[in-house]
Amino acid sequence: QLTVLGPGHPLRAAVGQDVVLPCHLSPSMDIRSLEIRWIRYQISETVHHYGSGEDLHGEQMKEYAGRTEL
Repeated sequence: QLTVLGPGHPLRAAVGQDVVLPCHLSPSMDIRSLEIRWIRYQISETVHHYGSGEDLHGEQMKEYAGRTEL
């Protein structure tokens, strides 16, 4: 079973500051063949989309354009 793991504590950042949201897969694997989608509340609210080994920006919400990377 594939599990996404993140930090066990809250992350803090000041307004305008960059922040890294760390996560990893368990068990570890090469993600280049996976599709990864970070959404807010609904599938139509895409923060970041990755597939076929590259970032896919077509469905990304305008508020996040140029602000995310995997």
